[in-house]
Amino acid sequence: MKKARDDKKTKTELISDLKILRSRVSGLERLKTKQKSIEEIWKRYEFIVNTSRDFLSLVDIDYRYVAVNDAYCRAHDKRREEIVDSLVSDMWGEAVFSKIIKGHLDRCFAGDEVRYKGRFRFASVGVRNMDISYYPYFGEKGKVTHAVVVSRDVTEQKKAEKELLALKKAVETMQIGVTITDTEGRILYTNPAEAHMHGFSVKELSNKEVRILAPSGLWKNRTIESMKEIKSWRRESVNVRKDGSVFPVQLMSDVVKSEDDYPVGIVTTCEDITERKASEEQIRRHLQHLTTLREIDMVILASLDLRVILNVLLNHLMNQLNIHAAAIMLLNPHTLMLEYAEGRGFRADSIRKTRMKLGEGLAGRVALERRLICIPDLRAERGSYTCQPFLDEEDLTVYFGLPLIAKGEVKGTLEIFHRELINPGTEWLDFLEALAGQAAIAIDNATMFNDLQRSNIELSLAYDTTLDGWSRALDLRDKETEGHSQRVTEITMNMARPMGIGEAELVHVRRGAMLHDIGKLGIPDRILHKPGGLSPEEWEIMKLHPVYAYEMLSPISFLKPALDIPYCHHEKWDGTGYPRGLRGVEIPAAARIFAVADIWDALCSVRPYRQAFDRKKAVDHVCSLERTHLDPEVLKVFLEIYG
Repeated sequence: MKKARDDKKTKTELISDLKILRSRVSGLERLKTKQKSIEEIWKRYEFIVNTSRDFLSLVDIDYRYVAVNDAYCRAHDKRREEIVDSLVSDMWGEAVFSKIIKGHLDRCFAGDEVRYKGRFRFASVGVRNMDISYYPYFGEKGKVTHAVVVSRDVTEQKKAEKELLALKKAVETMQIGVTITDTEGRILYTNPAEAHMHGFSVKELSNKEVRILAPSGLWKNRTIESMKEIKSWRRESVNVRKDGSVFPVQLMSDVVKSEDDYPVGIVTTCEDITERKASEEQIRRHLQHLTTLREIDMVILASLDLRVILNVLLNHLMNQLNIHAAAIMLLNPHTLMLEYAEGRGFRADSIRKTRMKLGEGLAGRVALERRLICIPDLRAERGSYTCQPFLDEEDLTVYFGLPLIAKGEVKGTLEIFHRELINPGTEWLDFLEALAGQAAIAIDNATMFNDLQRSNIELSLAYDTTLDGWSRALDLRDKETEGHSQRVTEITMNMARPMGIGEAELVHVRRGAMLHDIGKLGIPDRILHKPGGLSPEEWEIMKLHPVYAYEMLSPISFLKPALDIPYCHHEKWDGTGYPRGLRGVEIPAAARIFAVADIWDALCSVRPYRQAFDRKKAVDHVCSLERTHLDPEVLKVFLEIYG
C-alpha cells in the first residue's frame, strides 16, 4: 500500500517536473524564436544599418553583442564575427565597462531610454567624443530583452560647435553690423551692433523684412536668378534708423549657397561711415579751400588790375563760404576815409555810395581796432551801424568784418553778411581770414604797382622832356637846321611802323632820331659854323661826331637801345659811309630808315648855299641814291608814303 502511494507521488512529481521542463523548453524556444526574429529584423535593415555613419550595436540582457554594423567594426578594427557573441566588457575592458557602460545598460534594461556623452578610445580612429543613446527593446510581456545602442561620433561637431560658439561670440561683440537674411529678404539673424546702429533691439528686427533698414527709395531686392550669377557685392548706401533719420553706410553682401550651388541666403555686413564721410568732406573742403587760395594767388601774380582781383576773390568767397553778401572797403590814406570798392549779393545799389571815417560804423570800427568783429544777430545791435543804413534795407542778420592788413598797414576791410543765423566752425573762419590776407596782399601789390607805374610814367615823361630840350638846344646851336630834329623824327616814326618795328622798339627809335646829331656837341664851332667848305682835315674832325654821340650816350643805360641812329646814321648801303664803313644789312634797321628821312628833310629845307628842292626833284634825287647810299626796301616804303 505504501509502495503504491510512493509510486503515485513519484509519478506526480515527474509529471510536475516534466511540465516545468516543457515550460522552460517552450520559453527557451520562444526566446530563440525572439532572438531569431530580432536577427531577422536586423538583417532586413542591414543595408540601412551598414550604410549609417553612426556606430550601431545590439546587446542582449547578458551584455553580449548580438549584432553590430560595419561602422562599429571599422572603428574597432575588427571583423563582425570577432565581435558578435562577445561580451561588451571584453571589447571595452572591465574598468570602462563597470564604471561607465554597465550602469547605463542596466537603466536601459530596466526600460529607460538612456543618452549620455563621453570620450572613448577606438582602435582605428583614436579618442573620439561620442553621443551615445540606448533604446530598450521590449519582448513578450513587456520585458526588455535587448538594448539597441547608437553611438554617434560628434568630435567634429563639437569642434564645429566650439568654433561656431567662438564665431557667434565674436559676431555678437563686433562693432560692425551683421545681418543674415533669406533669399526673400527676411531677417534670420542680426547682431547687437546692427540693431543698435539702427535704434532697434535684436528682438525687434528678428523675422522682419530687411528693407526696414533702408529708405524706400533706395531698397533694391535681388532676385534668385541674379544671386546665382554673383557671389558678393559691395556698395555705399544710406540706411534709416528707427526714428526715421538717415546715415551713410558701407555694405558688403555675400550670397550663401547650398552644396548644389543654389542661393539660400545673404550675409551682409554694415558699417556706419558717418565719421568717415565727415572726414572726407572736411578733406574735400580743405583741398577746395587750398585750390581756391592757389587760384587767387595765380590771379594776383598774373594781374595787377585791382578790380579784377577783387572780383575773383569775392566770387570764390561767396561760393566757398556759402554766404549771401560781401563787400570790400578801401582806406584812402590821405583822407582816412573808407570807400566802397567791390561787393556781391546786395539787393540795392546804396552800398556803392558808402563812405565812412575810421571808427564810424562797423567797417570803421574794424579798421580802427584792427581786429575781427563778429555780430551773430545785427537786429540786436542797431546802434552799432548808424552810418550803414543800407543794412536795414538789405534785411541782413549776421555780420563778420575783418581788417585788410599788409606790411602792418590797414588797406581796407572785408565784410561778409548773411540773412539767416549761422554758426560757422574753425575751418570756415580760418578760410575767411586767409582770403582777407590775400585781399590785403592784392591791394598792397596793386597800390605799389600803380604808384610805381605812375612814377615810371612821370620819369619817362621827364626823360622825353629832357631829350626834347636837348634836341631843341642842338637845333638852336645850328640855325641852319632849326626844327630838323623834330621833322626827321616824325618821318622816321612814320616809316618804322610799316617796316615792322615793334611798339617797344619805337620808343628807342624816337629817342635815337631826336638825338641823332648830339655828337656835334663835340665839334668845334669854327668847323661846325664855317661858312665855306671844310678842308680834308676839318672834314675828318666832322666825321667824328657819330663817335662822340656813342661815347656820350652809351654810359646812359636807358639810352643804350637808342644808339643805332646817332652812331650809324651816316653809314651807306655800299659800305662807303662812316664811322665804321658798314655795308647793307650790317647797318642797323633804325639807322637805314633814318638815313632816308635825314636826306629827304635836308633836300626839302632851305640852306644858305641853296634853295629847297621841289618834291619831284627831291624824289628823283633820293631815288638816285638807291643801292649806293640807301636801302632799296626802306626806299620802297618811303616812296609809298611820301612819293
